[in-house]
Amino acid sequence: MLSRPKRAHSSRVVARLLQSLFVVWAAATAAFVLMRLAPGDPYTTRIDVPANERAQWSAQRGFDQPIPVQYVKWLRNLAVGDFGQSSYFKRPVLDVLRDVLPRTLLLMSLALTASVLLGMAIGAWQGTRVGTTGDSLLSTGSLLAYSVPEFWLGILLVQLFAQSLGWLPASGMVSTEYEYLPLSARIVDRLRHLVLPLTALTLLGTSLFARFQRSSMRDAWNEPFVQTARAKGLTERGVRWHAWRTALVPVVTMFGLMFPSLLGGAVFVESIFSWPGMGHTAVLAVNARDYNLAVAAVIVGSVMTVSGSLLADVLQRAVDPRTAA
Repeated sequence: MLSRPKRAHSSRVVARLLQSLFVVWAAATAAFVLMRLAPGDPYTTRIDVPANERAQWSAQRGFDQPIPVQYVKWLRNLAVGDFGQSSYFKRPVLDVLRDVLPRTLLLMSLALTASVLLGMAIGAWQGTRVGTTGDSLLSTGSLLAYSVPEFWLGILLVQLFAQSLGWLPASGMVSTEYEYLPLSARIVDRLRHLVLPLTALTLLGTSLFARFQRSSMRDAWNEPFVQTARAKGLTERGVRWHAWRTALVPVVTMFGLMFPSLLGGAVFVESIFSWPGMGHTAVLAVNARDYNLAVAAVIVGSVMTVSGSLLADVLQRAVDPRTAA
């Protein structure tokens, strides 16, 4: 028989999972309705096809039916894992997602890792040196980096490093001659194409993590246990280590909550750099009124968002077991 704390923990887990499912369903439903309320459909936007054929195509696929009828059919198909056919790519939606999602995950995982490492290191350094010239300069730089919109930053990087200096490619994931390059040159080519979009996303995440880590480290640095540790003869490095561990809890929470920010930033960054990921594909789907692909992209984004929130809870409990009580 389960003890009361274990039953309470299990209930919280079930409640969080149900809440996550509701969020995904609500986001997908909103995307479904809004896409169909927008003017046109996947076939009426085809100006290269006569109007009567476009109307016939729309009727065959049920786009002329009331939205509630379309919604019930969509839910029925979704329940069996059928996301439908992409009208833009002329392929099943799941096949399109299998191609583009790993590219976005690669970009986001690298950006998140770099943001965490750089942001925590910068913020921890600032938190123990509040008010110094270095702290002021880094705080100003973090604020500027966080305030700059992703699309403007991406355009600036392209103008500077791709067009003006010619150091890095401006778009794409590989060069046109990629297939004819030796293995070592292929690796270098992929890395060169990755630098600019990764930099744009990493600057946003680093500035956010640095600001949170600085604030948390500053509060921990002023706690009585820091003075006690010094009085007991602990080295300055040891004092910083204990203060940093105490300051981790709010920063770890931000780790999971960064998923929505990075995913939103990836939409702009992938569009600017023509990175063939999910964000770029979602923009194409919306512009082409590709209902099935656009809604599927929203579902994947919602799943990633709620997964980040659940991950933040798990990490927070691991860093501070008191939150599990």
